[in-house]
Amino acid sequence: MNWLDEFKKTYLPLLNTAILKTGACQKRNCIDGLYDRGPGFQLMFELLFKNKNSNFQIIETGTVRNPNNWKDGNSGFLFSELIKMHGGFVRSVDINQGAVDTANQFVDQRYYKSFCSDSVEWLANLTDLNTVDLFYLDSWDVRWHDDRDSAEHHLKEFLAIEPHLKSGAIVAIDDNSRLLDSGRRTGKGRCIVEYLESKSILPIYDKYQIIYKF
Repeated sequence: MNWLDEFKKTYLPLLNTAILKTGACQKRNCIDGLYDRGPGFQLMFELLFKNKNSNFQIIETGTVRNPNNWKDGNSGFLFSELIKMHGGFVRSVDINQGAVDTANQFVDQRYYKSFCSDSVEWLANLTDLNTVDLFYLDSWDVRWHDDRDSAEHHLKEFLAIEPHLKSGAIVAIDDNSRLLDSGRRTGKGRCIVEYLESKSILPIYDKYQIIYKF
């Protein structure tokens, strides 16, 4: 079985259990679709396999805090399962040492390692960003009613990697929505979307996760 088949069979149903119902979304003043990550992950994996079949290099900002909590997405675990089948490595960064320790205990260290650092500083110090196939930006927690701190931090992450993006590189940003009362965009990716729109670059997927291919 290849990874796409395994993802659809085993993990997509688990991700679907985390999707919030309409009432829970409305309480947060957000449109439906909160925590609906399954289609986004599937697209990321399909894009990766369009580029190559093995040795995937993945960087994730933010890390696994609550193992097996599909509400959080379990992205680092999913990426490591991909690597287990097809080769490569996942690096993750989080400013919280407790989260880093939890992630390193939970995820198989043959395929994954989490580091404790400010994500922007950590990215700026890496010398091999031009080898990365997928950047998954998911660090600073967002407040839907006031996303400024989170959105600006994620833009700083993107600016750190932008000069090094290779052809075909994928950048995905987690935790995005629109406010129910105004329709205004809110979430971790808002400032990145605004920045790239100013350069006439649009996402190829724009829902709970926002995805670009460069």
